[in-house]
Amino acid sequence: MQILFKSIRRNNRGYALVIIMVFLVVTLTVFASMMYMIASNSTITQRNNLYNTSESAAEAAVDTIISQMDRDFLYQTLNNASVYQVLPIPATNWPVTFQFSGTNGSTAGQITVTVVPQNWTTNWGLLNSSQFSGLNAAIATCTVTATATPLNQGYGMSSTVQEQFQLAAIPVFQYGAFYNMDMDISPGQAMTMNGKVMVNGNIWMCPQALMTFNDTVSATLLVTNHDNPNDQQNLSFISGDLTYNGGQPVSHHDSLVMPVAGSNTGLTNPEAILNLPPAGLGVPNDVAYASSNQTYLYNECDLIISNSVSGTNGNSWYGTNLSAYYSDYNNLSGRLILLTNDLLLQKTTNGVNITNYAATNIALAGYSFVMNTNFYDFRECAIVQVVQIDVAKFNSWLTNATTRGGVQVGGYQWNFQCGGSDGAHGSKGHPIDSIYVYNAVTPISKFRLPGVRVVNGWQLASAKGLTIATPQPLYVLGNYNVQTNASASVSQMSANTTNTAYTYPAGLMGDSITILSSNWNDANSLTKSGSSYNAPESGTGSRVVNGNITVNAACLEGIVPSTLAGTKKQYSGGLENFLRLNEDWGANSISLWYNGSIVVMFQSIYATNFWIGPSDRSGYPTHNYTVPTRKWGFDAKLATLAGQPPCTPQVKWIVRGQWGDWNAY
Repeated sequence: MQILFKSIRRNNRGYALVIIMVFLVVTLTVFASMMYMIASNSTITQRNNLYNTSESAAEAAVDTIISQMDRDFLYQTLNNASVYQVLPIPATNWPVTFQFSGTNGSTAGQITVTVVPQNWTTNWGLLNSSQFSGLNAAIATCTVTATATPLNQGYGMSSTVQEQFQLAAIPVFQYGAFYNMDMDISPGQAMTMNGKVMVNGNIWMCPQALMTFNDTVSATLLVTNHDNPNDQQNLSFISGDLTYNGGQPVSHHDSLVMPVAGSNTGLTNPEAILNLPPAGLGVPNDVAYASSNQTYLYNECDLIISNSVSGTNGNSWYGTNLSAYYSDYNNLSGRLILLTNDLLLQKTTNGVNITNYAATNIALAGYSFVMNTNFYDFRECAIVQVVQIDVAKFNSWLTNATTRGGVQVGGYQWNFQCGGSDGAHGSKGHPIDSIYVYNAVTPISKFRLPGVRVVNGWQLASAKGLTIATPQPLYVLGNYNVQTNASASVSQMSANTTNTAYTYPAGLMGDSITILSSNWNDANSLTKSGSSYNAPESGTGSRVVNGNITVNAACLEGIVPSTLAGTKKQYSGGLENFLRLNEDWGANSISLWYNGSIVVMFQSIYATNFWIGPSDRSGYPTHNYTVPTRKWGFDAKLATLAGQPPCTPQVKWIVRGQWGDWNAY
């Protein structure tokens, strides 16, 4: 019997399903992984974007506060740190709403702001910036920290940033030369500048003799080896006439400004510090003593001297039209005290003096150290009616305790109340060391000019020094600040030398500064002295200098800048003519020694005739002097804070630091 076997056929359809299911699971897993990865990347990207946005918002908050602090600092109105902590942060058109806070537990809406020390105006030290290395300043070290937290975004992606910076108030007389405008330099004789040179503009240098800089030279625009295009001399640069021992000059340097708060002149008109304050901002008003208005020298100085609009009247030197005030916020008897006249000229009867000082017997009442007088200025082509301060008589007045009718008529009382001769007594902590003079004479072009003159200033009253400030032209007659002891020997004097060991801190600030020699005579001021001295009026005598002169003082003034007047070029006179002259210095090879600081902050308002200007009213040229041998230098004592004169103006600067960033996921 035959047995047959039937083969069994397998069904493969089940395996296919399994394979498909496996592939489907794999595909779904891969897809899910991809979706998860995409979702994760999207979340990370969103979180990163949100964090970056928060960081930008925090930086914006910090910058908003810093800009406000910088603005207030420039205007002398820097507030307590707490004021800036709650400063509103504008959020115009921001895509995300943020809540701002600080650190160390500060509440929402308060950003952490610190200013160390709080009384930063006495925190003097060296600046830690290479741009301004070697300069001292009053430094406020500030820190602003802000945390920005986004609201209603689903993620708490806050960001915290911090920046530390310095606000620095730099005494301007630390510079050998500081110009708030273009500086021209074209000396015809060798000249050396020992101090730092800083210019908020261009430096046009085309010296015609060796010009040496022993310290840094910087300009916010360009330092050029070209003559100013408005110099009528049309000079050509001579290779080798410039030597830089302090390093190569720097163009495009950060600028420094001297702002005046409370004025309507803005930041670009620093001459306002010399002008009378705007109505309501001057002493004795309360607001005058705010730091923002102490930038006005009228408010800051210890004495204020003025005259009437008539000034010199031609027949009296001393008169009731001169007034002197002592100014002191802490003065219990009044903040602005009219000083009693210490000089009384009696009437006479038949040649016999009347000794009764009754008001009816006084011919003239005035002050021993102040008078009105006049002389002719060839450059300005005008009679200058000046309020004259005799420094030697002022020194005596400060020690005069004489009384009349029970009232002290000398300055001893006020000097002691201010601080005494050593500065250790009165309310201000220093003796009377600053005088503001306002000459109320109305200027008349080419005929009359108001001014101030200091004479007999070879010795100042105390080691605290003396500053004289005026908005009008300032004249210095004879040696100034050359000795500290009236009985000193010649070897103990700082005359005819660059050694300033025997000087006190001194400041001279005015619309212009003109040096007159010791043999200057007002009666001869109209006199021709040499072929270039053509006087419009007749006169006798001479304007020839016969002896060296030394001036040791930091000087701030205006200039008449180089300009194109119509079709005629007009040179400013340059750095070499910063100190104006009115005599023949070259006839006897006379030297003018100057140790100080040269600061030009504005364009002159009163003394506006050009260096070589248009003809005067009689058709004579106004090139009115021949040059001395200039022996000018920076007084090294001015590089120290102790050497700064009273009421020294300050320029402002902010030193930005590095950002700090904390990741706050």
